[in-house]
Amino acid sequence: MQLLYLIPGATSPLERLCLGEDNLLLIYADASKARLWDLKTQEFWRSMTKLKAEELLEQGGWFEVYVEHEGPRFTGETCFGFTKNVLVFIDVGELIRTGMTNISKKPSSPLATTDLGSPAILKAWMYLHPILFACLAMQISDPDFDELCLGLLGSRSTGVVPACSLAGYKGAITLSCTPFDRSAWTRSSEYNSALLLAILSLLKAGSSFEEWDSLTSQISTYLINNLYQIVGDGFKFPSLDALTSHWFNSCSEVKQSARSLFGAEVERLSEKQACDIVDEGRYRLPSVQPESLKDAPYSATALVVVGHVAAEHYTSIPTEVLAIELCSVGFHVWQHYVDAVNVLRALFELATTSPAKKEGTGAAPSSTSTVGPQARSAVLQIASTNTPLFMTTLTMDIANPKSVEHRRSVMQLIAFIIKKKPLVLYPNLTRLVEAVIKSLDPNIAANREAVMDPAVEILGHVAWGIRFPTVDFHKATQRLALGTNEGAVIMYDLKTATRLYVLEGHKKRLTAVSFSPDGRRLVTASLDESVVMVWKVGSSFTSFFNPGAPPRQGGTGTEAYKVYPFNLGDEARMTVAGTLDWVAFEWTNDRTARLKIRDSALTFATT
Repeated sequence: MQLLYLIPGATSPLERLCLGEDNLLLIYADASKARLWDLKTQEFWRSMTKLKAEELLEQGGWFEVYVEHEGPRFTGETCFGFTKNVLVFIDVGELIRTGMTNISKKPSSPLATTDLGSPAILKAWMYLHPILFACLAMQISDPDFDELCLGLLGSRSTGVVPACSLAGYKGAITLSCTPFDRSAWTRSSEYNSALLLAILSLLKAGSSFEEWDSLTSQISTYLINNLYQIVGDGFKFPSLDALTSHWFNSCSEVKQSARSLFGAEVERLSEKQACDIVDEGRYRLPSVQPESLKDAPYSATALVVVGHVAAEHYTSIPTEVLAIELCSVGFHVWQHYVDAVNVLRALFELATTSPAKKEGTGAAPSSTSTVGPQARSAVLQIASTNTPLFMTTLTMDIANPKSVEHRRSVMQLIAFIIKKKPLVLYPNLTRLVEAVIKSLDPNIAANREAVMDPAVEILGHVAWGIRFPTVDFHKATQRLALGTNEGAVIMYDLKTATRLYVLEGHKKRLTAVSFSPDGRRLVTASLDESVVMVWKVGSSFTSFFNPGAPPRQGGTGTEAYKVYPFNLGDEARMTVAGTLDWVAFEWTNDRTARLKIRDSALTFATT
């Protein structure tokens, strides 16, 4: 335990205690006395009248710790007591770190067992037990909670010791010796945030010991889920902003407890509360701040709070706020603070939901007509900002959708992205195509029928040279060929939704592939290799005896049936984006093809 500050007392009882930035303002019962301390330098700054102190508080930026007005309290028959003039600051994170210093977290260590006689474990518990004991002395008169405290601390929570008031300040809590009862939970959201966070952090530390793991977890869960019901009317729910300040606390117990409590509070919000929080917080997002304030603490706090609330209550808040404010301009910043996959899925739904379906959510009719375009714009922005996350979510939702309708909606969204930003999908074309093809599994007839139209639309945009020359689909045979960056050509059968075989001839990235009109030949080109290859892909007598194997290419076995090198010089040097626009195959008949590269053309026979 580390003592941060010890403030000298005064002859008058302490009436109010206020914290602001690096300052501590103490207001005493004496009408003419107030003292201002500089906590950064730990020096007394100046004395002032109570009137001047009130003027200082009116300027804002202060957090007040509630102080009861009663005399000293004593325990048992001793003379040990506490007065209002005693004030101690304790860094909970440092307290936990100090207590746990000698405890090895290695599974093989004997200290990780239930050996209560271990000196290191006893020393650690001696650090944590007194403060946890004081914090849990809430006097809330709840039998279930009392029994849990009895099991952990050896005493019930009521009437044990004079409880302590706690308040957060720069990662620390303030202990002032004041009576504590159920009404203490009605003081302020900030006060409850600090008190609950201190308790949960200490309980989290206690769970490191096997013999206390179950009880500490039960107490934590009980407080998070039931405290507000026990206290009843007037209970102040923890402040989301206050909890966010501990999001990256250096003490893992404090950090994890802050996030757990934050998540529970966000989930408990009503629709109106969620809307109010998002509506107020969006004006503090970095995207709407001047450049000098984009990294301000209040902007970072807004990102965390608004992002989490939007992710949990996206169906309730104004959709334009979710789609534009949070995602279009802020995703690259706050994606690290929230469940980004959950938000992305929410946007998928908004991007593909018609205005008629959204009218039942209570949104204003004037806004529903713009929901889809705004959400689609946000999805495009995220796809460009974090392509791996976008593609992972996309393929997972196609392969394992929550419903057939959801899969259909995602496929419609893919068709939109292919039209608008094909380069986003290009590096992951193989994953995308395989996910779409697997969705057409004929063994699940209902699913296949439901997604057939959007799947065909996607494959139509991907293949037939409309967007991606490395993909081609032959309708009559229901075969689809996909050229990869590694040079392989993957052949799929849409009738069975399976991968048939792989053609391996090229050694570098493929630029274009194309079926002959009768489907019996496939031509492939690689600008990186300056070569065109011709493959036999029609059904043959031998394919019935060796399904899944590539067709024999004549006397050369599995190598390409024909190979045509070419040299176009600088004409063939272009970016990936250039290949999408300037490279394509054309067929003059079933056995004659032409490769067009910018203004040049190479005509060759496939027989």
